[in-house]
Amino acid sequence: MNAICPHCKGKLSLSSVLRDKDVKDGAIETMYACPHCKAVLGFSFMG
Repeated sequence: MNAICPHCKGKLSLSSVLRDKDVKDGAIETMYACPHCKAVLGFSFMG
């Protein structure tokens, strides 16, 4: 899967996207960011 960052137009792949996980009270929050410009691409919540 390939995509383009909407901020810097750099090429992204699922393996290149930066992930930052935080666990609180059994819930997992993950932030996804561009490896080129460090812009936040989205969040996911589980739990």
